[in-house]
Amino acid sequence: MLEQLVIENFAIIDQVELSFDDRLTVLTGETGAGKSIIIDALAMLTGGRASTEMIRNGADKAVLQALFTLDAKPESRNEELKAAFEEAGIDVSDNQVAIYREFNQKGRSVSRINGMIVPLKTLASLGARLVEIQGQHDTSLLLNPDSHLALLDDFADASLKQAKIEYDKVFTRYRDLAQRLNQVKNQAHDLNQRLDLLTFQAEELKTANLQPGEEDELLEERAKLANHKKIADSLDQAQQALNPGLEGGAIDLLAAANAALETAASFDKDYENLSQSISEAYYAAQDAGRDLDESVANLTFDEEALVKIDDRLQVIHQLKRKYGDTVDEILAFQQKVEADLSALDGGSLDIDQLTAEKAALKEKMDVAAITLRERRQKVAKKLEEAVNQELHDLLMKEAFFEVHFEPVEGFLPSGSDRVTFNVQTNKGEGVKPLEKAASGGEASRLMLALKTIFISQQGLSTVVFDEIDTGVSGRVGSAIASKMRAISVQTQVLAITHLPQVAAAADHHFLIEKSTVGDRTVTHVTDLKEADRDRAVAMMLSGDEITDVALANAKDLRAKAGNNK
Repeated sequence: MLEQLVIENFAIIDQVELSFDDRLTVLTGETGAGKSIIIDALAMLTGGRASTEMIRNGADKAVLQALFTLDAKPESRNEELKAAFEEAGIDVSDNQVAIYREFNQKGRSVSRINGMIVPLKTLASLGARLVEIQGQHDTSLLLNPDSHLALLDDFADASLKQAKIEYDKVFTRYRDLAQRLNQVKNQAHDLNQRLDLLTFQAEELKTANLQPGEEDELLEERAKLANHKKIADSLDQAQQALNPGLEGGAIDLLAAANAALETAASFDKDYENLSQSISEAYYAAQDAGRDLDESVANLTFDEEALVKIDDRLQVIHQLKRKYGDTVDEILAFQQKVEADLSALDGGSLDIDQLTAEKAALKEKMDVAAITLRERRQKVAKKLEEAVNQELHDLLMKEAFFEVHFEPVEGFLPSGSDRVTFNVQTNKGEGVKPLEKAASGGEASRLMLALKTIFISQQGLSTVVFDEIDTGVSGRVGSAIASKMRAISVQTQVLAITHLPQVAAAADHHFLIEKSTVGDRTVTHVTDLKEADRDRAVAMMLSGDEITDVALANAKDLRAKAGNNK
């Protein structure tokens, strides 16, 4: 519950510090006195958007603070609330939540929970778990069709809770399998293209049958064939130089030199070594000449071989453009292609098998969804009876509330139905969606009826009703007061009201007034003591002048509500 609220430099409020009690607290006062400003401050403390326009004129910043106490009783739902705070890294072990927020004229805002700075998103998320503010035209959780299924499930019995667990298990498996099947189908086309490419590459490289070092050997052989004429001319020149001709060849000259030196050596032994060297050169030249003659005789030009070599080199060149800069790189790429192809061929994207598994699981989904629907429909009947009784208590005897189930195609995480709340406010009008069916006082009573039912399921710390009783009076006002009081048994209720019946039923009463001090308007909040409460209710009945009749009526109203002590 909300224990304390501190407001500084907010709108026309200079400084206000309020202490709240449990049960039903009302805030009353003249229009424009600042009642809604207090609620606006509470809204910003629980995640509402701040605006520099809300800073009191002349002040640098506005400061808002609130202290909440969490219900520590085992039957309360605050364990879930505490878990939400702990998930955000906020310690609430002492069952207290202190919220601090300030924003300045430069547009900067700081929010803290239990001293820890938190983003606005976190403040809003946790604040929504603490306080719900409902105005006459508020589109709250109850008016949001997207929340109706969750509200129905909050009203669930053990049988429905178990059906939800079973459905969730099957749905999770079904969703995962469906996602896998979609992935496989989406990948199938790309996989086939990949297989085709790898198969083509593997076949092309296998056909090429490259060998390590092959390119170097081909280039060497090609160089020989391409330079055939130069080789032939060179061999011919060498042959002419060695073999005897008109002028004599190198062999003949070496033969003459050899004979001359042999003669010289026969006369002088000093020339034997020289003669021996020339003799060896002569015989070596003869051997070379014979080899040269044989080479010339065997020298041929194989043009076909050159064409084949050029063709092979062209194949290698084309493969290098695709798969690597060298033959070794191409061979390495070939190994990788063969490995990838083997891996893909060995894998399986069995669409047929997955489709069969999905079909089998869908049958289980159908059963689980039907079971969940049936359990929900039973709970819905109980909810309808409870809400219709509340509407009857609020003097809407012709109103009728129903829970509408609309089957959806396929499966949702929540089941196979959309659930919305419908209502008929007047006889013969027919049922309409809750958010479209009523306005003004009817909407107020509808919200009170639903709030009375759902308050324990929502586990809220504080509920604020901001002038939701506008447009009603008399017996309806008394009925609304009774419902607010009933809600306050489970959850702290703050109500801004113009109805004397509601004010009379309250356990605590704040009077909001404004006055002019110098050239400034100032809002004052008075926590009315018992002696002043009759007069405050009487003022709501008769206006500024409190008559004896109005005072007597006020005492009577409070006595009937059990608050005149």
